[in-house]
Amino acid sequence: MTFDSYKSPGWSLVQDTPETKFIKCLDLARTVKSYAATEREPVVEPKLKFEAVGVVFLGSFNPQIFQPAWFAAEKLIRKEEAEAAKIQVIHPEVTAFSLEWATLQVTHEHLRADTTTEQQFSPEFLRDLTVGTFRLLSHTPIKQMGLNRVFHFEIESEEVWHAIGHRLVPKKDWEGILQRPGTRVVAVEGTRPDGYKGRILVRLGPSTKFHPGIYALVNDHFEQDENDTRTGAGPMLEIMEKHWQESLERSRKIVYDLMSRIV
Repeated sequence: MTFDSYKSPGWSLVQDTPETKFIKCLDLARTVKSYAATEREPVVEPKLKFEAVGVVFLGSFNPQIFQPAWFAAEKLIRKEEAEAAKIQVIHPEVTAFSLEWATLQVTHEHLRADTTTEQQFSPEFLRDLTVGTFRLLSHTPIKQMGLNRVFHFEIESEEVWHAIGHRLVPKKDWEGILQRPGTRVVAVEGTRPDGYKGRILVRLGPSTKFHPGIYALVNDHFEQDENDTRTGAGPMLEIMEKHWQESLERSRKIVYDLMSRIV
């Protein structure tokens, strides 16, 4: 299946749409299986061009606490890092700033910390910062956690790029329904393999950083079990400390196994 097989594109690009939004969730397993039986010309393995690791906590937070000076005072970052921090906003409703190796955004309901290869990529520092923060703020209620990993791959040509979009979402099913249908995002959710409450969500879509390119997101989502009566940040921190490396390795394996099947 190639780009020339259809009059429609394999992917659809909209620059001002966040990656986190998706139009349609489809069954990847079915489309990958159906394609496995077809003959393909060998293609060049996609190049990893960008990577990010992030932590998202859902709970109840006081955004004004989370500013560089506080982190430095608590010895969670160096004084020099706090002084060099790029502050976007510090407000009762939201705090956002970046260090050389991480970005932090906090609202009353969410805390998000990320490190990317566009910075000094430091997943272990990010883990230590978030764990250290909520060891100090141990009474902060945190009920859900996402350990996220994002990859952006450069694809060798637009022809291959469109062909991947057609493999994931065959356009024959859309003939006569839409004009020039293109795949925006494919999202597939699976159950957790470890007994924790939560899910694993995988999203694929056209990269907003490289063209032609594909991004892949793995959201390793945990929720506190209803039978766990503990309060505060402890339950989520316990999971994070025990399973951080396992989560990162699982996310990478999911993405690379999937890319080896669709490219």
